[in-house]
Amino acid sequence: MAGWTQGFSLFMLFLSVGAARAGEMQADTARRGLEYWGSDPYAALAVAKQQRKLLLVEFYADWNHRSRWMSERVLGDSAVRSLVEARFVAVQVPTGTADGADLAGVYQVTGYPAILIFNANGDVLDKIDVTLDPEDFEQRIQTILMAVQGTGTWRLRQVYAAAEQSDTEATDAAVAQFLGGQLPQDVANGVVWPMFENSVVTRYGSTAFNYLISHVDLFRQEIGREEVDAVLTDALLQSMLPYVVGSVPYGADVAEAMIRTAESLELPAVLSLQSMSDVAALREAEDLSLFVARLGLLLDVVPESYHLPLAMSLDIVAERGSREARGAALKIVNRVHTSLQSPANAAMLELLRDRLK
Repeated sequence: MAGWTQGFSLFMLFLSVGAARAGEMQADTARRGLEYWGSDPYAALAVAKQQRKLLLVEFYADWNHRSRWMSERVLGDSAVRSLVEARFVAVQVPTGTADGADLAGVYQVTGYPAILIFNANGDVLDKIDVTLDPEDFEQRIQTILMAVQGTGTWRLRQVYAAAEQSDTEATDAAVAQFLGGQLPQDVANGVVWPMFENSVVTRYGSTAFNYLISHVDLFRQEIGREEVDAVLTDALLQSMLPYVVGSVPYGADVAEAMIRTAESLELPAVLSLQSMSDVAALREAEDLSLFVARLGLLLDVVPESYHLPLAMSLDIVAERGSREARGAALKIVNRVHTSLQSPANAAMLELLRDRLK
């Protein structure tokens, strides 16, 4: 089991990279670059003050991969771009020029990315010097806006900082501090809501998840049922998946609790969760034929993003399945393989296919 757990962890790393690359390719057609006011932050600061906006200064190095990626893929993301252009005056300082290099020295830019946020008085509010995806970058910007507008607290920044490090314990503690003393109606708004959309923040059993279900009617009314239910559903499905793929031992009591939670919330994912639990319980059966058959049916009721990890879970059939079970598993692998766009993911399935033959 330990070997499979390590293999699955490596597989999930490849999966996340492949999914990110596929997402980037699909988004290229809808992405345009951020519109910059210019390259002089001092002149732009006067404009920002006049327009009652903040100033965003991107120190840019064309030769640096992380700098280019943040500029093109993050600042160029449609949601990030809309937010920045609406609430900030943005300038891009090319550090390859003499003036740009001097400015980089003034603000102690020693690596990339390097994006600084200033208020109208020229004070530095934040220095973003880590590579973030568009969602995390947008959340960080929203936090700054909340602090400036007085609608949030520094504690929300702690939530995002912990989530960026994937530290679940610190994230739960930061969420508890942020929510403490606030009225639910002050939390159920479009400014705070992106915090709950973070998958590290809102996990099954997490502080944010429990808070959300405790005030689910209010959130559904203020945010929208579709958006709220999508977050809750994803948290439950993500928590059930490790049981199916075998990265953690199956726990019938926890699985049943998740199903009951979905039922009480009237989520449409009840059938998917029950099917995942049933398949997970069959992993340890002596005859894996039923496991393979039920997993094939499961593909029809879960989101397509789950198909690859479910197919990879058939590795156990290659290890100890009967000839009939291996043949049935091979059909599932071939089925999933035809829908893949990532060469890396396809290569992993091809290796599994060879083992099943």
